[in-house]
Amino acid sequence: MNIKIQRVIFAILTIITFVAIFIFSNQNGEKSGSTSRSFTRKIIEIFRIDKNLNEIEKEELIANSQYIIRKLAHFTIYTIAGINIYGFVNTYNIKKSNKLIITILIGILYAISDEMHQMFSGGRTPAVKDVCIDTIGVMFGICTFIAINKIIKVCQKISKNANNLFT
Repeated sequence: MNIKIQRVIFAILTIITFVAIFIFSNQNGEKSGSTSRSFTRKIIEIFRIDKNLNEIEKEELIANSQYIIRKLAHFTIYTIAGINIYGFVNTYNIKKSNKLIITILIGILYAISDEMHQMFSGGRTPAVKDVCIDTIGVMFGICTFIAINKIIKVCQKISKNANNLFT
């Protein structure tokens, strides 16, 4: 695929991811809590974790699981951001170490701005631990991008070698 097309695609995906993060951060504390509570309830129902529990126990399970689900949501969306940012940065002809640094810096700066944004959303507060979780998510996204890229290259090489055998 043309490098300029890749650059545009990853730029658009990065912007979409940042907008999604902004929208989630713009929710007030009550709306955000309600959203994560509903999501947590669905996950518990899908995996049937609440199978033998009464209503009080189910509610307690949801309340106890909600924190973990919220932190996993931070990690996951910033993993997606890391994949997209690195995909964009990777379209430039710069040293790999600089690509990593640039991607991590963009991720950290956006995570910090996201936490600062939450100060203006009623009932929400910024948290340093969320910036740390977000940054780890970005780094995991970078690793995911690099691993997938290597797998694709190996598959292409195998395919090319297989074609050479039969021609």
